[in-house]
Amino acid sequence: MAARKRQRHNTIPHKYKGLILDDFQQQAIWYLQRDISTLVSAPTGTGKTLIADFLVEKVVDAGERLVYTAPVKALVNQKYREFMRQHGRQNIGIVTGDVSHHQEAPVVVMTTEILRNMLLGEDERLAGTSWAVFDEIHYLDHPERGTVWEEAILFLPENIHILGLSATIPNVKEIGAWVEDIHQPVAIVHHQERAVPLRHMYFNSHSQAVERQDFFQAMVEAPSIGADTKAGTLGPREISLGHPRSGQQRRQPRETTNHLDLVSYVARNRLFPCLYFVFSRDGCEAKAKELASFASYLSPQDKEAVRVTLRRALSAAELTTQDIPKYKTWERQLLRGIGVHHAGLLPFVREITENLLERRLLKVIYATETFAVGVNMPVRTVCFDTLAKHDGEGLRSLTQQEYFQMAGRAGRRGRDRQGTVISRIEHVKPDQLPVWNEDDLEPIHSRINISFNLVVNLLGRFTANEIETLLARTLASFQERSKSPRESSQSRSFRGLMADFNAKWAMLQLLGYVDGTRLLSRGRICRRIYVQEILITELIAGGLIKELEPWDLAGLAAAIVHSPRSGAPSFSLSPLKWMAAVDLVRERLKKADPNGLMVPASLYPPIAPAITAWAQGASLSSILKKHPLDPGDLVSVCRQSIDLLRQIITAIGEEANQYRIGEAIAMLDRGVVRVNMG
Repeated sequence: MAARKRQRHNTIPHKYKGLILDDFQQQAIWYLQRDISTLVSAPTGTGKTLIADFLVEKVVDAGERLVYTAPVKALVNQKYREFMRQHGRQNIGIVTGDVSHHQEAPVVVMTTEILRNMLLGEDERLAGTSWAVFDEIHYLDHPERGTVWEEAILFLPENIHILGLSATIPNVKEIGAWVEDIHQPVAIVHHQERAVPLRHMYFNSHSQAVERQDFFQAMVEAPSIGADTKAGTLGPREISLGHPRSGQQRRQPRETTNHLDLVSYVARNRLFPCLYFVFSRDGCEAKAKELASFASYLSPQDKEAVRVTLRRALSAAELTTQDIPKYKTWERQLLRGIGVHHAGLLPFVREITENLLERRLLKVIYATETFAVGVNMPVRTVCFDTLAKHDGEGLRSLTQQEYFQMAGRAGRRGRDRQGTVISRIEHVKPDQLPVWNEDDLEPIHSRINISFNLVVNLLGRFTANEIETLLARTLASFQERSKSPRESSQSRSFRGLMADFNAKWAMLQLLGYVDGTRLLSRGRICRRIYVQEILITELIAGGLIKELEPWDLAGLAAAIVHSPRSGAPSFSLSPLKWMAAVDLVRERLKKADPNGLMVPASLYPPIAPAITAWAQGASLSSILKKHPLDPGDLVSVCRQSIDLLRQIITAIGEEANQYRIGEAIAMLDRGVVRVNMG
């Protein structure tokens, strides 16, 4: 049997999981069979997942070990479920900040942050690992999280092979050259052709979906109000929805089009299922509610399938309808084939929505851009309500990379000959209409940041000369050496990295974290904390952790980890037991560090009362009545707090205090926070 399996993996298959493999998939598999590290760059929806699946199967059959990393927990959970179905529970484990199961399994799925933390901590759980998969490796370019990816690759032992999967990036050869420079030979598989071609269309103010070259001509030739409409289009001021509740088309004069016009077009042209991107949570929910007020797309049999799914999911999760905010609204929309997906919803709700879409029981999904990276689930049509988004500083146009990351969900391989992408456009001048070109995507640049945690970890493992050598091996330094001065300005310089490291090293010596290169007690604590490490280390060293009740400790952790989204409503704040101690620490850090490098960039005490109440047993509904939180945000901050508290347990090493912190974790980890559909 073993011999047959080895033979199977030494022969390049032309077909895998019922699908005929493309040349690039066969090429990648050829490298993997020979244990050659490989980077695969290909458009979204071309079948990169099959390559990873083949490697996982190869590793399981050979009795080896593999870690599979993904950028978000939703994708980690999805891969965990998929791999369990394919290879059995006994072969698959999972580690995230809030879930840990079967870590000794041959294949362990985790977030990239977890892998980075394991590598920095020289975690024994990585012993015997032969492969590391980096799904969505283009996250190297993420403004905030890119440093995690770079550090994970940088610290990965040379004996561990790499499979990197990426959406199309123009400088994949450069990234491969960097990985090869610091690790081992790397094969590059760069595929540019989509398995399912995309048709990019624009929906104008006359309710016509046309390609770019026809956009303005269509507006000129649009029929006048009251005239007969062309096949497949609507007149300039009328709206019609497929399958309205009354069985009749509803017509209403309009100055401009809206999402209802666009969904109507999609319905009449049989382009379901449709993923409709809206760049706000409230916008998603408002549009779904409006559509569901009179449109329905499911047969009686499909509706019953939805009802059964909901009943079974609630039972399995040990929840009732009262545990789900706005349950009736949500259920009503699902029974009409309409879903909503954004980070403010309970994870339970999002996973049910994904499940129904996968089974073709949802026809329209209003989603924020998190859907584009959170799950791997293609649809027939992708719609954009706008091509601009707020980035925290203002409104800007989507980048080519952002657009194609979302648009690439259109077109299901093996089902669709073509994916359709429709952007709602109004009042646009000819030179303002965007041109989408997948050959013109933005290249990846290093985003590495020298944190205090990284400094103490480097000092704990390497000499000063070795640290300098290591920083010279970063992607930032590599790009600086390989590019022109103009191009290299996009990345940090080696000199800048060293200056940053030395500045933080000096501050750590001043505060008593290190003595030269030797870690002191504070430094050893700091080494195991990955969020607001200086503040937390000082709070531990000052004894605050010992003094707080578990529920207050939960509130403190939440205030540290939570970053309110832009435009979120403000909280009323009552006095907090720990606030004075935190303020004293912050003031001391300000005096020691006039430049503010040590002072926490963010601390959000207003979240604490809500999380403290949850830890004390309050219901979700009662908390949401008092605090302006989305339910998904409460779950998220609870899980992040649990992750931080576990880091503190690892850092302090004191059994009595570990027990107290364990109590706080147990109080947070209940109900909708604990539910994991995997």
